[in-house]
Amino acid sequence: MGQHDACAREVQQLLHAKGADIDVDGNFGPQTQRRVTAFQVLAGLKPNGVVGDATKKALYEQPVKMSVWPPEKVRRRIREVFTEAPDRAVVIADCQSFLDPLHILPNTNGSRNWGVFQISDIRLRDLGGTPRQALDPEWNIRAAKRLWDQHRDFRHWPHCDRVFTPSPEASDTAR
Repeated sequence: MGQHDACAREVQQLLHAKGADIDVDGNFGPQTQRRVTAFQVLAGLKPNGVVGDATKKALYEQPVKMSVWPPEKVRRRIREVFTEAPDRAVVIADCQSFLDPLHILPNTNGSRNWGVFQISDIRLRDLGGTPRQALDPEWNIRAAKRLWDQHRDFRHWPHCDRVFTPSPEASDTAR
């Protein structure tokens, strides 16, 4: 990560040609690493975000499609699935992933969060899912609803849930 060169640009162009929403600027930063990781998952490779020989070969040879649902379709589907709290669910998903089905965030402990609702590796295992499934927006949204159904709340997304509901202290200071 941190490279700025023709190799980074080439990787970005290859990802873009497969349908990835990515800037082709020659900077191998977080956005490029997330897209490389998503590509690796979709191509059946070990997802590490590094463009080694296997990833480079797959970028040239495998017919992986990285096009995803546009944000409006993601919003609409979330509202259809989360009938009890549609607006709140959309706000949480937007906060988690910017409604990007291929959004992947690494954690400091080596685990990752996947897809629209940023389902963690641990929750993914609990749900019987895989990273590949978690990058499918339909699966991810339905899995998030299963998590919501456990307690009928958004406790699995505490930071983004606070975005939807301002704290009482914030309301008091606004007066």
